[in-house]
Amino acid sequence: MQERLHIPPGAFPLSSAQRSIWVAQQLAPEVPVCIAQYVDLSGDLDLDLLRAVAHEAAREFQSPYLRVVEVDGEPYQYVDPDLDRSDVPLLDFSDAPDPMTAAQQWMNTDYATPVDLAHDPLVNMTILRIGERRHLWYSRIHHVALDGFGAMTMVNRIAALYSAAHEGRAPEPPTAADLYALYQSDLDYRGSGRYTSDRDYWIERVAGLEDGSTLARRTAPTAARSTLDSVTLPDDLVARLTDADAASGSSAAATVVAAFACYLSRITGRADVILNLPVFARTTVAAKRSGGMLVNTAPLHIRLEDDDTRGDLVHRAQLELTGALRHQRFSLEDIRRETGTAGRVHSYGGPMINVMLFRQEIALGPIRGEFHIMTSGPVEDLLVNIYQSGTPARTFLDFRGNPNQYEPGELREHHGRFLELFTEFLRAEPDTPVARIHPATAAVAQRLRRDADLERFWRAALAGAPEHLQLPTDRRRTGPRSTP
Repeated sequence: MQERLHIPPGAFPLSSAQRSIWVAQQLAPEVPVCIAQYVDLSGDLDLDLLRAVAHEAAREFQSPYLRVVEVDGEPYQYVDPDLDRSDVPLLDFSDAPDPMTAAQQWMNTDYATPVDLAHDPLVNMTILRIGERRHLWYSRIHHVALDGFGAMTMVNRIAALYSAAHEGRAPEPPTAADLYALYQSDLDYRGSGRYTSDRDYWIERVAGLEDGSTLARRTAPTAARSTLDSVTLPDDLVARLTDADAASGSSAAATVVAAFACYLSRITGRADVILNLPVFARTTVAAKRSGGMLVNTAPLHIRLEDDDTRGDLVHRAQLELTGALRHQRFSLEDIRRETGTAGRVHSYGGPMINVMLFRQEIALGPIRGEFHIMTSGPVEDLLVNIYQSGTPARTFLDFRGNPNQYEPGELREHHGRFLELFTEFLRAEPDTPVARIHPATAAVAQRLRRDADLERFWRAALAGAPEHLQLPTDRRRTGPRSTP
């Protein structure tokens, strides 16, 4: 007879954002919903000090000591103090023929390994030695415990504690809220008038777009690892991205959203498209200083008009971004639940857009480390990622696709065509008609819309017609033909 589980002392339910992650993990236990990152450190690293301050920060943030258990079909979370005694292991790849490649292969395998939420540590840190004075400080984090913003906040806190100890001074006092306070804040929001106004906003914005948008020709489950196509953007293009729309008050993110919405509209033949935007959903000072899982996905509804100029489209994208940020605590899962589409995993879904035009440098005392994101979690459809990395900093345009939905050749073709359109879009003046930007994809859109118009015509013309027409013959059939 199986032993009945009881709710552990101090346990409390998952927040709405955590619960959506938990449900996704239950539906596909072989695909860990994890984020992974590392800091490339060159210098005389004090490994024991790094381990000590990592544990100190873990006690402040609590997320690394989180356990999630299921009791009578319901998930609960609690902080397990026994995890405070877990080690931060050191793996030595310095003798490998190519230490960096060997270390990256190990990390790629690690973050794709399934996780038992009730028994495995949800936040793992490992130090990988790839040279006498070079280490990779690696973290693999289950999304139910910590989101990317919280993970970055905790990394910065560990770095601050390390630097203070190295320099013999007292660190700034801890400011992270405990996990129960974050849960209670989410509960309070869901009983507030703000929740109601956010719900009304989103239901109006996405009305009629339940099917979402995609470049994929097929639907399929997510995979633990995505397919990647990446290119380094030239400096002059990056300058146009960051400066071109400053005078009009639009952001670089709005420019990227507008350009990709144009591409998505053309390849699908639809004037109204949905793009998904990750939003921090941390609207208080306390939340911004804390760990936990709060990040949401906001569906951006972008409409393209035939007479749009480049400036018109960027401005419309900026308005959509502004509205999304004002209502960012109401998630895509909330929208699905409120509209009765919770069972449809692709409803209101679309390619994810993430723009991070800043360079993350981590300081551990005299050591300067370069921050690298390996994965932000499994990609359901497509992730369009523009970010900076390296020394000196370079700007990358990545397409990460769900390999079950996009063949490598398909992803490569979309990546290349969008890069062409994006380049022309950035170099065009604000008053340039969008229809004149990248004629090749504009021609695709014209063909698809012409085909759609023709289909609508014949559907209307044949409405009410019998399914099978009786055609006249020159003689009456008496029966089936005989086989010679």
